[in-house]
Amino acid sequence: MNRLGWKLTGTILLVVAVCISLMAIVVNLITTSEFNRYVSQSNMSRIQDIADSIGDFYNTQENWTCIGEVIDTLVWSASARIVVADNSGLIVGDTEQEWLAEYSDAIGLLNGTPIIVSGNSVGEAFVFTSSHSNGKGSGHMGGQGQQWVQYTDNSNMILDTAQQDYLDQVNRAIWISAIIGIAIALILGFLLTQYLINPIKALTGGARHITGGDLTYRVKVSSGDEIGELTETFNTMVSKLEASEQTRKQLMADITHELKTPLTVIGGTVDGIMDGVFNPDLKNLETIKEQTTLLTRLIEDLRDISLAETGQLKLEKSYSDISELTGQVVMQFEKSAAEKGLQLHFNDMPALPKLLIDPARIKQAITNLLTNAIRHTPANGTISISIEDRDKSEHFGNKHILISVSDTGEGIPPEHLPHIFDRFYRAKTARSRNDGGTGLGLAIASQMILAHGGSLWAESEPGTGSTFFIALPIDIG
Repeated sequence: MNRLGWKLTGTILLVVAVCISLMAIVVNLITTSEFNRYVSQSNMSRIQDIADSIGDFYNTQENWTCIGEVIDTLVWSASARIVVADNSGLIVGDTEQEWLAEYSDAIGLLNGTPIIVSGNSVGEAFVFTSSHSNGKGSGHMGGQGQQWVQYTDNSNMILDTAQQDYLDQVNRAIWISAIIGIAIALILGFLLTQYLINPIKALTGGARHITGGDLTYRVKVSSGDEIGELTETFNTMVSKLEASEQTRKQLMADITHELKTPLTVIGGTVDGIMDGVFNPDLKNLETIKEQTTLLTRLIEDLRDISLAETGQLKLEKSYSDISELTGQVVMQFEKSAAEKGLQLHFNDMPALPKLLIDPARIKQAITNLLTNAIRHTPANGTISISIEDRDKSEHFGNKHILISVSDTGEGIPPEHLPHIFDRFYRAKTARSRNDGGTGLGLAIASQMILAHGGSLWAESEPGTGSTFFIALPIDIG
């Protein structure tokens, strides 16, 4: 068992042992006290009955003749002794025949029980036991060194042999039960500890697998309690790590390819010029310039999306008119849209509330959406940009400004639609590596909108075009 297991077992055993021991001690004390009280009450009742019986005898006989025969019948055990003294203190009866004709005060007999006849005391009865004494009774030596202990009104804890043996057996049974309880607690504590530790050991083993690079390993969920929830959370975390690792590998492959293509073009052009195959004219220099620009854009896009995904993208917010800002972006694309034979429509809504946003980042997101729309809309197509004020919708729960960018391009197949905002994701009809893009435009747009607490989504039907929606909450701050 590991150290935590021993700690849990030891803690459980210690707590149970202390609790059971304290309980045994308390039960022992209560049992002894109650038993002594019961015995004391019984003894006092018995002594009074003896005194009453002796009084009945004296009331009948009017003397002490044959008192010995009477008290012999009143002795309830071999360890008991009854002594009777008259009013002068002369001992007239003794079941042991030892102290007859002696005076009670001479041998130290005190606190006898009065014998009452017709309201008058005619003598005293003294009751003794020769066995154990754990109280305050008076001791007297008898024949052959026998110790006699007197039952008195101020002593309530004198037990005879049978009573003491019974009390000892009860207390012994209490302690045996306590020991058995501790033993059972040890066994159950060990089993419970194993039950608690095994899932933790499984999680530890799973962590070792993950540390070793095995991201396919999953820990079996064996319970529905908090440890089971922890195990499910662990498995979910590993699943996300596995997905993240796959994404990382794919990202590295995509980045390698994206960097390799312009570098190959630049290297090939430079080699051709140096070898005399190409002339160092404006055309070849423009090729190098274009590829250099593409590399710069790729690096900047990678930087932006990395900062956004890690929450480190700095936003310089100010209250801005979203209609004016969107109109500025649309104006920048009018020439490129006209050159491609596209109609560009902007449907503005006046008097919209200003939003606390980073204008540059929002313009970047809208720019990326318009770039994507122009790239995938054939000649004579139409691109429409609209802005409106909306309450809660299916995709966004708060009151928001909705910006939509629609095109009449080829559309996006349903199986590709959930992935279009992934980095470097391309579908055959959605994006092409040869169209001049970096493959990061939509991913960057999505991160920019998310950084503002908004939402970006798309709706599309293949062959009819696509519509991208930006929702920015009005109460953003």
